[in-house]
Amino acid sequence: MFHNLERNKTVGRKILTTLFALLLFSLLLGSQTVFAGAQAVVETSWLAENLKKPGIKIVYVATTNQNDKAAFDGKHIPGSVYLDIPSLMGVVGSGNPPDKAGFEALMGKLGVSNSNHVIIYTGFGGHSFGAPFAAGTFWLMDYFGHNNVSILNGGMKKWADEKRETTSDPAKITPTAYKAAAPDASIFADADYVLKNIKNPKVALLDTRAHDEYTGANPLGNKRAGHIPGSVNVDYYITNLNPNETFKSVGDLKAAYESKGVTKDKEIISYCQGGIRAAHSYVVLKYLLGYPKVRNYVGSIGEWANKLDPAKYPLEK
Repeated sequence: MFHNLERNKTVGRKILTTLFALLLFSLLLGSQTVFAGAQAVVETSWLAENLKKPGIKIVYVATTNQNDKAAFDGKHIPGSVYLDIPSLMGVVGSGNPPDKAGFEALMGKLGVSNSNHVIIYTGFGGHSFGAPFAAGTFWLMDYFGHNNVSILNGGMKKWADEKRETTSDPAKITPTAYKAAAPDASIFADADYVLKNIKNPKVALLDTRAHDEYTGANPLGNKRAGHIPGSVNVDYYITNLNPNETFKSVGDLKAAYESKGVTKDKEIISYCQGGIRAAHSYVVLKYLLGYPKVRNYVGSIGEWANKLDPAKYPLEK
């Protein structure tokens, strides 16, 4: 009887230990979305604790604000290197698909090595148009196999609001001989792939632009206006981000996308004007919501409406 009592106590302790471990694990998953050894989105508190950790490489991605570089030079997270929009878009839009050699040169110029955990952040994001460029950088690195990459939730705005450490000192950059992995074709779509899936019930075409661009009321300088037939409009900014530029909760994101028929059982093809806003929704769907099949049509409306045959590649309003 004594032995049975001790055995029961031991079993009880093991059960409690297991339950505690499961609870802790679930809490960690709820606060961070984990993939391939890194978090897709990290919090400012995490970066503050790991700022001087060897192997961390912090990349600031520019916004469209004309004073962005001056603002960065005046105050940024220690160790940050600056990625300007022309350099980024020169690789994203360099070919169909993006050019591997160009990507390797860009990473090497920034001092990024293959072993680095890269933390991407931007300025005020959202309507000053920083958040999608940060996501575009994330997608590009994901496409070329650099899985150890994260976006800083809330970016410089949240970091500064929390009065965390900043500096005006430029980071010392040691160029690297970066070697990209083979491109991941499963997260890329070209115009012909989109075209053959327009009427596929197992595919959802996701237009991440503003509603007036989707309807054609705002042609945004394109030769043709409107949207790809069959696509649904889920504006990346109002759907994905809170007013303070942090990502919305998983529950809110899930409800917003599912209400438009953008569901987990379908393959999602995301597009915008040039694959950048589309990349923001790519990050949300693939890494925050765990959608298994998400592609970025990088050419997007910039290609579809201006460079392709209207008879073969139609738009509707």
